[in-house]
Amino acid sequence: MAPSHAAVLERTNGDKRTGERRRFLRWLAGAGIAVLALAAVGFGFVARYWPFSRERVAQALEETFHGSVQFTKFHKTFFPPGCIAEGGTLVHSSSPPGSPPLVSAQKFILRAAYLDLLLRPGYVSRIDLEGLRIQVPPLNKRLRTPQHPESPSTTRIGEVVANDALVEIAREKGNPLRFAIHTLTLSSVSRTKPFAYEVSLLNALPPGEIQSRGHFGPWNSSDPGKTPVSGTYQFEHADLGSLDGVTGTLTSHDDFAGSLEQMETHGTVDVPDFKVRRAGRSVPLHTAFHGFVDAVNGDVRLEHVDTTVVKTLILASGSVAGKPGQHGKTTSLEVHVKDGRIQDVFRLFVKEPRSPVSGLISFRAHVEIPPEGRPFLQEVTLKGDFGVEGGRFTKMKTQEKVASLSERAQGKKPDEDDEDPSGVISNLDGHVNLKNGTATLTKISFEVPGAEAHMHGTFNLLDDKIDFHGTLKTDSEFSKMNGGGIKSIFLKPFDALFKKKPKGAEIPVKMTGTYYRPEPGLELTGGKK
Repeated sequence: MAPSHAAVLERTNGDKRTGERRRFLRWLAGAGIAVLALAAVGFGFVARYWPFSRERVAQALEETFHGSVQFTKFHKTFFPPGCIAEGGTLVHSSSPPGSPPLVSAQKFILRAAYLDLLLRPGYVSRIDLEGLRIQVPPLNKRLRTPQHPESPSTTRIGEVVANDALVEIAREKGNPLRFAIHTLTLSSVSRTKPFAYEVSLLNALPPGEIQSRGHFGPWNSSDPGKTPVSGTYQFEHADLGSLDGVTGTLTSHDDFAGSLEQMETHGTVDVPDFKVRRAGRSVPLHTAFHGFVDAVNGDVRLEHVDTTVVKTLILASGSVAGKPGQHGKTTSLEVHVKDGRIQDVFRLFVKEPRSPVSGLISFRAHVEIPPEGRPFLQEVTLKGDFGVEGGRFTKMKTQEKVASLSERAQGKKPDEDDEDPSGVISNLDGHVNLKNGTATLTKISFEVPGAEAHMHGTFNLLDDKIDFHGTLKTDSEFSKMNGGGIKSIFLKPFDALFKKKPKGAEIPVKMTGTYYRPEPGLELTGGKK
């Protein structure tokens, strides 16, 4: 039986759909082959001109840091686009022959994004530096190199991370300074704009934890000192015991802004347990400062440093800077105290837990500490003038001797039962010159009721030896200084020898021995000039 018209029509439509499917599959296969061909060409082009190849990465680093870059291992990554390098080193052109690389890293990981390659050429999402180590040679051994032209680099980096890094700065003498960087993050890094930084590290000397954040750049390659910088830092738990002659735990907070060669800084320093090692006890120190730092050569200019020692305010200004022909930095300060408490100042230096004298002190002095590497008391030099009002000795026996001297100078018999001895020292002033641990004092004068003394001599801060000579002028005659009685008769012949016009006596005296065991006496041999 012949097929119906409907069956013929259905068969015809089926054959038509089958043909269409075949044509679509053939078109899809052709398109796929074209895409694969284009991808192959694209990957070949990318492989040839890949921006993160060993050669291109090394060249970019060499142009930026002006040195020679090497990698022990290097391979490209395509998902995400970037590269991974191992054993990277940078030898700077100023490094002396035979010195270690300026920069080395165990691993260098660079990550980018394909969309950035198309829309933001030169942009890198992130760089990770593992095992980063920076070794800076001594300043005097660095080679002079010609100035390099400004790099036209347009590379921008979203984030640079270098945790657990190490910075070593070699010194002309002694072991290098080591700064252990716990965390370091740089954000929005480029050559044309400032980038943000955040770092936490262990300071080298004195050891303590530093946390800092701020902005740096853009880098001025023609004049690096003009590179802008700003930020804040906190210095915590710094152990001063690593320094010669002092102990204590320091905390400091600081804000800074300006350029590398002219960085204005102001902040505070607190040492609640500061102690000079030879002293008997610690004292609390609080300091507020304002100054300028030259980070290019390390010099510091101090506009003012206001230090409170217990209850006494010490004002200072000066510098910590290098001098021609001298290695290291010299500290030079102008120090001023007005109506301070002498007992607060003495606590910094005396071995006894209590200051031997109390009263109000004022002084001006010039202080210098050269970088000789000797103990503090042997290095420091000081020249100044001082004055003390209302001075009293804190030891009862010593104050009784002063009161006895006052009474004898007035021709009175000392009252041994006086429970509140008088004899306040007034108008004590003089000039001091401290060098090599020995204080040379001149033009010393002081008064007690009935007597006036003029002295000169030395006080050795290292062994506490004293050697003073001078004259004691009294209101009473020499024979009456014993309080009268039978002894005065035997001393009467000496009145002419020690007579002072119009009345009283002028007696040559000396004070030798040690600070803690003084030996007073008459200077019958003519004394020391």
